[in-house]
Amino acid sequence: MASNKLKYFILTGEPGVGKTTLTKKLIGVLNEKGVKTSGFYTEEVRKNRVREGFDVVDLNGKRGRLARDQSLLSGPIKYKVGKYVVLIQEFEKIALPSLYKPENPCAHLIVIDEIGKMEFFSDLFKSRIKDIFSQTSDNVVLATIPLRKGDLLIESIRNNSRGKVWMVTRENRNNIHEEISKEIEKALNLT
Repeated sequence: MASNKLKYFILTGEPGVGKTTLTKKLIGVLNEKGVKTSGFYTEEVRKNRVREGFDVVDLNGKRGRLARDQSLLSGPIKYKVGKYVVLIQEFEKIALPSLYKPENPCAHLIVIDEIGKMEFFSDLFKSRIKDIFSQTSDNVVLATIPLRKGDLLIESIRNNSRGKVWMVTRENRNNIHEEISKEIEKALNLT
């Protein structure tokens, strides 16, 4: 695989703009074209229209808690973002096994929604992300990252010469999937 070829397809945008919804749409479109996918997405958990936290869901439907409002939990708090307590062990139990590429993949895409502050409390996850995005890796990846600049590893993903970043907005979120899907298909040699 040529080193200048695009391999990393990165979505960013404001919180709540629809990055996860777009990610799920892309997974569906690519699965229909025979692309195998592994990885995970994160999803808001709401009760009576109030956000209680976030779950991590692998692409086989296995679900675990990523974070919960601290008012819903008892016990010591080690990792926290805003009012949310991050449940590292539950996150790792779902996320880490999902980030693999089969031995003989025809066309395979690793999906990582999201590479962010909560997820980066996990050193094991951070290490796996470094491996997935390393110079020697031949992974093709669809990932979401925060809009705000910050962590050096996230910035190295944002600025990777083998990556392309799309800003997801309310205006483009319902039709940008066609362009991204075509780029991923090209990277997987489907076109």
